[in-house]
Amino acid sequence: MGVEHGEFLELHEEQVAERITQLARAAKALREELPASAAVADAENSDTAFGMRRVWEEGLFTFNLPRRFGGVSDGTPTRYTEAFFEILLDVVTGDSSVGMNLVVQTLVTLEIFDESNGLPESTKAEFARLIHDGGVRFCASNAETGAAGPVIARRVDGGIVVTGTKTFNTNSGSGGWANVGLKMTGEDKRYHALVPLDQPGVTMKHDWDVMGQRGTHSQTVVYDDVFVPDGYFYKAHGPRGALLPYVFLMHAAILLGPGLGAFDASVSYVRKLDRPSLPEFASAGEDALIRRRIGEFAVDLSAARAVLLRGAAQLEQLQPGDDVTELFIESIAAKVACVRAALTVTQGIFDLTGARSTASKYRFDRFWRNARTFATHDSTDAKEVWLGDWYLSGKEPPMAAMLRV
Repeated sequence: MGVEHGEFLELHEEQVAERITQLARAAKALREELPASAAVADAENSDTAFGMRRVWEEGLFTFNLPRRFGGVSDGTPTRYTEAFFEILLDVVTGDSSVGMNLVVQTLVTLEIFDESNGLPESTKAEFARLIHDGGVRFCASNAETGAAGPVIARRVDGGIVVTGTKTFNTNSGSGGWANVGLKMTGEDKRYHALVPLDQPGVTMKHDWDVMGQRGTHSQTVVYDDVFVPDGYFYKAHGPRGALLPYVFLMHAAILLGPGLGAFDASVSYVRKLDRPSLPEFASAGEDALIRRRIGEFAVDLSAARAVLLRGAAQLEQLQPGDDVTELFIESIAAKVACVRAALTVTQGIFDLTGARSTASKYRFDRFWRNARTFATHDSTDAKEVWLGDWYLSGKEPPMAAMLRV
């Protein structure tokens, strides 16, 4: 089963399909397992520690590692992309906060193992061990909205010292490592620094208190003269090429998850429901109005899922040097489609399940709260304007459309 590459087992090409099948099967099982812990994390406003541990135990943290470190995708967002998005959709359906955390985990993994970032091979091997053996969690520590100023670093003997505040740190709820975006004093280039969240000088505020995506524990983190040794920081190049549409397709998946989760939960509830919407129907299962709504939701979700996976398949076909503009437009459209489908379904499930399903023990309202919360990340209306501009005049979306943190 594969070849030894140092301490890691490297899969042969012919073994990759078998490994992807195993991971896909695990993700489908997680889709059934995770809703219970998702409801608990939502009720307690706590980190999705259980769900993330299960995702790691099933091997999903390793999908986007380079092969030489025991991964599947070879550390690139254009290898086996459609298969990975199918896996991600099952996870985010089971628990949208776990799915969002897995998205961040994936993006930071791709950054750390980018062949062009200049990090030493020894650092990458260390992180590969942390992923395989300990399920280390990664936080993309970039957002500074509402902070007093940018995070900065100054060079010192043997490394740098980092100071400042990051205001949105998804996947930081159980520690791990932060990939901190910063400005280097006296230099024009931006950098990223890899910082363990239990290091002296790092303060986690535990101030994440919003209506949805509560399990992401996207708290504020303060860095107060934190030393980062040489070999653990690198020049940032920003999202480029295939990574831009990849990020937007991941956003689309995060949004579609609550819709798919709400559909699963409502169909399961209606199957056991003893009360139809109108007295002329013998049961909820025979109620034509309920069946019609379920069919409507199924079509909306399937259409959005198809657009998302079509974009993932197109990503997989990209060749080095290809223009990604049209694929980026496709990824924006996928996000809009997923926003619409998720909000429609999460708002409408109570028409199926009735007043008794609003009891707190079910927490069915979390699906709408999760979808509505992440849908505010950037404007859907603006995306539709940019899409209209593209189809009318070929005008490309502005840089502001590409990435907001």
